[in-house]
Amino acid sequence: MLQLRDVRVVIDGHEIIRIDELDLAPGSRLGLVGESGSGKTMTAKAIAGLLPDESKVSGSVIFEGQDLLTLNDREMSKVRGKRIGFVFQDPARSLNPMMRIGKQVSEAIRIHSDLKGDAVTAKVIDLLHQVQLPEPETLLRRYPHQLSGGQQQRVMIAAAIAADPDLLIADEPTTALDVTVQEEILRLLISLSEERKMSLMFVSHDLGVIRFVCDRVAVIYGGNIVESGRIEDVVAHPMHRYTAALLAANPGMPKDDNFSAFIGKRLQTITGSVPAVGKFPSGCRFRNRCLSATDACSTMPSPITTGNDHRYLCWNPGDRGQS
Repeated sequence: MLQLRDVRVVIDGHEIIRIDELDLAPGSRLGLVGESGSGKTMTAKAIAGLLPDESKVSGSVIFEGQDLLTLNDREMSKVRGKRIGFVFQDPARSLNPMMRIGKQVSEAIRIHSDLKGDAVTAKVIDLLHQVQLPEPETLLRRYPHQLSGGQQQRVMIAAAIAADPDLLIADEPTTALDVTVQEEILRLLISLSEERKMSLMFVSHDLGVIRFVCDRVAVIYGGNIVESGRIEDVVAHPMHRYTAALLAANPGMPKDDNFSAFIGKRLQTITGSVPAVGKFPSGCRFRNRCLSATDACSTMPSPITTGNDHRYLCWNPGDRGQS
C-alpha cells in the first residue's frame, strides 16, 4: 500500500530525513518510534504532504500505486482526508475553538462525498458513535472547550476517518492524555483499524505503546530508519544499539515483562541527548551517544536483513541494552 524509497527532506540546507526504504502493507499497523527530534513527525508529514513550504523533498512516496511527491497542492488535497487521514497529537490546538464539533467532523464529508443536509448530519452522528462518544446528537452542537481531552481526541479521530481513508496516520495521539484515557484511545484505534481494514501508521516515542498497537515497527533516529521489522522480533532481538537503548530505558518493558525486575534498581538512560539539526555526526548518527561505537561507525553501514524481514543499520549489532 505504501512504499517510501530514497526519501530526503532538506530544510535550510540541512538533511532532516533520509529514508532509504519503508513499507506499510494493506490493513497492517506500523509503529514509527524514536525520541523527540528523531524525525518521526517530519516523516509522517512528508507522507501526508504537510511539510513546511521551505522544505525540499525528493525520492518517492508510493501510495496505492501513485507517487504522492509528484502531486501538486490541489491534487494532494484530494488524497489527504479522503484516502489518508491524519490525527494530530494535541486536539486542543488542532480543533477550531470557534466551530461546533458537528461542523468540524462534517468538513471532510462535505469535501470528499456527495452527501448533503440530513445525510451529512446522520453520518456525523454515526462517526461519533463509532469513536464511542456518548450522546452524539447533543455532542455535535458543542464546542471543543466543552469536552474533555479524551473526548476531543475522539472527535479528531472521527474527523480523520470521516471520508473512509485507507490509511490513518496518528501522530502521538495520546501524549496529552492521562494513562486510563490513553489505553481507551489506543484500543479504539486498533478496533477501527481492524473493523475498517484500514492501515495505521502510529507515531510514538514509547516502544511499549508501539508493541501494544502495532504488528511492525520502524525505529528512527536522526531522520534514518535504523531498524525495522515485526514488533516481536525487534523487541526480542534488537540489533541496532539505539533500539536496544530505547528498550533498556523503557520501564514498561522489562526483559521478563515483570515490573518487579525494576524494584531497587536504577533505571537505565541513553547517554546525552538528540543533537540539534545540522549537529549530527557523520556515519551512524547515533555513534556520539553509543557506548559500543567503533571507528567503523564514522561511515554509514549498509543495511542488513535477517529472517522475517528484520532490517537494521549497525556495524556492531547487539542484544538488548548497551555493553
